[in-house]
Amino acid sequence: MENRFIKENESKLKALLGILSMAFLVYSGSVLLKKVRFDFTEENLFTLSEGTKKILKKIDSPIRLKLYYSKTAANKGTEGIRSFNNYFEYVNVMLNQFSEHSQNNIKLEVIDPRPDTPEEEDAILYGLRRFNLTESERYFFGLVAESEGGKDDVIDFFDPNQKDRLEYDLVKLIHKITNSEKPQIGILSPLDIVKEELSPYMAQIMRMQGKSVEGSWGIAKLAKDLFELRIIDKEKPDFSLLKAVVVIHPVGFSEKVRYELDQFLMRGGSLVVFTDPHFSQASSMAPGLSMASPDKRFTEILEKYGFKFSPSTFVGDKYLTRVGQYSPNMPPTRLLPIIDCDGRCITDVQDPISSGLKSATFIYPGPVEFSKDNFEVTSLVKTTSKGNTYVARGYQLNNPPSLWQSFNEGDEAKSLALKVVGQFESAYEKPPKFDNAKKNEKATNHLSKAKEKSAIILFNDVDFLTDRYAFQKTFLGMAVTNSNSTLFLNAIEALSGDIDLLSVRSKGRIKRTFDVIEQIEFEAEKNTSEKIKEINQSIAKFQLELNKIGQKAGATNVALIQNEGLKKRQELNKKIALLKKQLRSVKREGREKIESLGKFFQVINTMLVPFIVVIIGIFYLQKRKNLTITKKQAHMPKYSRQNTISQKEART
Repeated sequence: MENRFIKENESKLKALLGILSMAFLVYSGSVLLKKVRFDFTEENLFTLSEGTKKILKKIDSPIRLKLYYSKTAANKGTEGIRSFNNYFEYVNVMLNQFSEHSQNNIKLEVIDPRPDTPEEEDAILYGLRRFNLTESERYFFGLVAESEGGKDDVIDFFDPNQKDRLEYDLVKLIHKITNSEKPQIGILSPLDIVKEELSPYMAQIMRMQGKSVEGSWGIAKLAKDLFELRIIDKEKPDFSLLKAVVVIHPVGFSEKVRYELDQFLMRGGSLVVFTDPHFSQASSMAPGLSMASPDKRFTEILEKYGFKFSPSTFVGDKYLTRVGQYSPNMPPTRLLPIIDCDGRCITDVQDPISSGLKSATFIYPGPVEFSKDNFEVTSLVKTTSKGNTYVARGYQLNNPPSLWQSFNEGDEAKSLALKVVGQFESAYEKPPKFDNAKKNEKATNHLSKAKEKSAIILFNDVDFLTDRYAFQKTFLGMAVTNSNSTLFLNAIEALSGDIDLLSVRSKGRIKRTFDVIEQIEFEAEKNTSEKIKEINQSIAKFQLELNKIGQKAGATNVALIQNEGLKKRQELNKKIALLKKQLRSVKREGREKIESLGKFFQVINTMLVPFIVVIIGIFYLQKRKNLTITKKQAHMPKYSRQNTISQKEART
């Protein structure tokens, strides 16, 4: 009886010690391991990049961050509003990491702006975006940053759809209020890239009057946050005080502009050039503007620097194409002119301009090549090894199915963008003579070769910079949809700005591809195209036969020829019907392969976890059974244990 009482007390004591141990471990984990985090996302969305950490370490004065979030209003709202609570927690965790890595220079304050309170008035005063949930409740979700010097800036609303850009948006906000001067960047283009921004009130008045309200390009709006953009005057070009010059669609420039740009490069300036063998948006943006760039004279200048151009030559890659409709009357098909770049385009690229590329869309891009030695040449974006060039002109550009069928895969990746660093030689042996003699005053300062190393970054596509392909419209305004704008900003940043921002801006969404499924689709499409070609050849042959019969027609044999033509048509219709049946079979075969592959993975995902749980359960039960037998044998008297062993041996 006494032993039983002791065992019961021992059991209670063990249970109490177990509870106390668990409580101690939970407390230790929450206190001692508070800063320990594990980020299992492939994009590392919950981990600060090295560029962010370097920027935060540079902060030498206090910054106050005020995160306005209407949590009380969100909890009272609809399920869609309540779902923002999860994103708020993510933003809050990210801001706390900023504070931890800033050597306590960043102080975070979380504010719930309730109706008719000073906090709500401050949120409205700062210009944070608000949404009326009810007559009294308003919803805010924004951030205000204030520096010790009195500068402030805001993120008026956190859009969950832009979650992959959160870290960059926060770093950009910190960067803006801690840096007093912005680098000056020149914009040289026949297009209106940068326009005077109207107030929302004036824009609304103009729309009511039926006038078109067009602002700056989306890329220019993003660039204004980090750089001071200066439009280069076409008549009196001035490149002084500029860190770099961005040249977009170089056509129609005067000799004065070309020469001054050349000398800017010789003086150590850098260029970011965007040319295009077929700028599809040209006519809608500037009627009468050439769709191809650079023009002949600018091409000669770039060729003297070492670049190579081939007119009407484009880059294609069947493995990077997009499925879509070229026109409303055409069925969805893979469009060779559109290249959707993902991680495969930067497999061996080490340059920070594009090293973090997730997805970028190029439209009718051209190849970029450089031929001179003694230069540092880096390919920023390129196709897979199956990419190749093709030539297309006129009507061919409007016939993607024909381009797809005639395209031949290559065996070497083709570059869509290059960065070239070195000492360039001037494209001018001497200063050209201008119409006005006074414009030639700088003849004595002519440089035939660069004094120091400079850089030229060349992209052979302009369409990818336009709002149509780089942004999308949402109810919150224009939103970044891919890495197009990132490439643009990174190129400028690399030549003129803070290099640490590149690694932050490039971090984000990853486009995942299904290589096996794509291969099945390509095989099916290859067979399909062959069948279509066979059908078309049969139709052409039939038409030729009909034409020959028609040429033999006379007044006496018209009826005979009509009957013969009718029989031919009936025969061909049967043949076409048979070919179309085979065509449907080929399409169905490819589709069934993809569907069966999807079902296979569905079964694996459905059955794998339960199977693993069952195996672990069986293993655990067997182990527990063996442990119980071992314990029983350990507590048995020596004689009984020997007797049990003898009985087992006898049974054996």
